[in-house]
Amino acid sequence: MDRNLIEIILDFSFFIILFFISLKDLKEKEIPNFLTLGIIFLGILKIIFLREDFEKKFLGLGVFPVFFLFLYGYAGDFLKKEIIGFGDIKLVSGIGFYFGYSGIYNLIIFHNIIFILGFLFLIPIFFLKKIKKEEEVPFAPCICLGAVIYKFFVERI
Repeated sequence: MDRNLIEIILDFSFFIILFFISLKDLKEKEIPNFLTLGIIFLGILKIIFLREDFEKKFLGLGVFPVFFLFLYGYAGDFLKKEIIGFGDIKLVSGIGFYFGYSGIYNLIIFHNIIFILGFLFLIPIFFLKKIKKEEEVPFAPCICLGAVIYKFFVERI
């Protein structure tokens, strides 16, 4: 089978999983583990069929969620409320495995894309008074859309 075709199929599957994660988080504010494991499984398929580097994938699994772990642990304690859910951390970790680690510069761009999308998503909601400050806001759609933008615009560089 052609390498480009395999990559297209895996990327399309990745986007479908991200879409379902976004829907689930918007409706139920929950990210199912089997979907994040599906992203990791697609990363394993990339290692097998596209001969991608396992070490970079494994580094991505651990490095991508570091900032989110900081928010989950320390910022949550400081502000006395949960800033980010652990499902979001697992999602970012799975995305990191799928993309693989390609340097701190790309990692910073990935995080900036996510938080800019989150800001753009939250500001209109707060101004329209659709949610209260105490209410949980689904962040997975911002993470998923950020992953798609990263895939098309950053990873290709």
